[in-house]
Amino acid sequence: MASVIFVGAYAYAREVLEAFPEAPRVIFTEGPGEPRWQDVSDVWPDVPVHRRPPKLLDLVRSDLVIVAGWRRLVPIGTPTVGFHSAKLPEYPGRAPVANAILRGDPSITNTMLWLDDGVDTGDIIDEWEFPLAGRNPDDVYREIGYTSAEMLQQHWDGLLDGTAPRRKQDVSKRGPLTPADAWERLP
Repeated sequence: MASVIFVGAYAYAREVLEAFPEAPRVIFTEGPGEPRWQDVSDVWPDVPVHRRPPKLLDLVRSDLVIVAGWRRLVPIGTPTVGFHSAKLPEYPGRAPVANAILRGDPSITNTMLWLDDGVDTGDIIDEWEFPLAGRNPDDVYREIGYTSAEMLQQHWDGLLDGTAPRRKQDVSKRGPLTPADAWERLP
């Protein structure tokens, strides 16, 4: 049995945590509090739950860390996988869903990637594109939850044994980091 840690709280964190085929060793989370934060502490009732994890991650040994719905960088020491609700490397940074809506994009891409010390710069594992037209942020995050859970289940074994895909990002296509306040500009 692998030792996996989960870090997440925002929008689609619950769907990802529910997709784990086995219980994580520990859950690091926040909330609820802000809009779209979810309490995930009841998904695996026998698993220890800690709030505000970044400092504690270094203290817990694990084989893999899965990050979903987290708005801060986490320390990278163990192989770490995350999800970014936009196409990479074109749309890095915070508020990718709000910015896609504001740009009028016809679709959005949910990206599963290996996290590194940069902001959304790690190797891509998988991507899932879906239509954006006519959807509000809550609809989009439901779809991101679904696609994140599907990608996690599809790649679970490869994530644990190190054979999951790794495609380098084309840095020549990297877009600027998005503004942190994009949600405030939504109608």
